[in-house]
Amino acid sequence: MPRATRLPETLAPLVEPDPGAWTNTGRETDLALLVLRNRRRDPCAERVAIELDRRRTPAERVAIEEDQAEALKGVIHAVLDRIGLTTEQRERAIEILVRELRRVAGEDSG
Repeated sequence: MPRATRLPETLAPLVEPDPGAWTNTGRETDLALLVLRNRRRDPCAERVAIELDRRRTPAERVAIEEDQAEALKGVIHAVLDRIGLTTEQRERAIEILVRELRRVAGEDSG
């Protein structure tokens, strides 16, 4: 009786296209590249993000920083809402968060 032979399963690595070929400097693209860069540390995405960052105007940088600050603020409020703090505890938590975020950002010397 003939014996069935099975070929070993080898998967070719996935090759993803270079997003630099069709990117524009829109904020949606910047956000997508930020997510991509932070999830996989893709060297290509990092190069694209660096180039986009280099081309940004000061006004674009401020707008991006404001968007990031609003996103962080939304996350903080969602967490504080979810854990059910009293008004006093919530105010104290926000004070601590603001102080620590400023310290990490280098805005506060102590």
